[in-house]
Amino acid sequence: MSAARAEHLPYWPRLMNRPLAAAYLGIGETKLTIEGPAPKRLGKRVLYDIRDLDRWADALDGQPLDDAQRKDEGDDIERRVRERLMNGKG
Repeated sequence: MSAARAEHLPYWPRLMNRPLAAAYLGIGETKLTIEGPAPKRLGKRVLYDIRDLDRWADALDGQPLDDAQRKDEGDDIERRVRERLMNGKG
């Protein structure tokens, strides 16, 4: 079997609406809403960040983060806090 080529892989946007996020995880929308990660809000839109979906799915079986993932997680949180403070939303 040959390796998948990029043009044949699905495109998953960074932020997804509920139906697309549920499809990405392979679960129903109700399960996502009740048990999934907290969505982000953009005006009235409810959106799920693909990174939050991946972290939530990884945590289902207790997969620990390795050192690089833990650093990335910390860097991402720090970046988000800095953005909020710079935008006056701190």
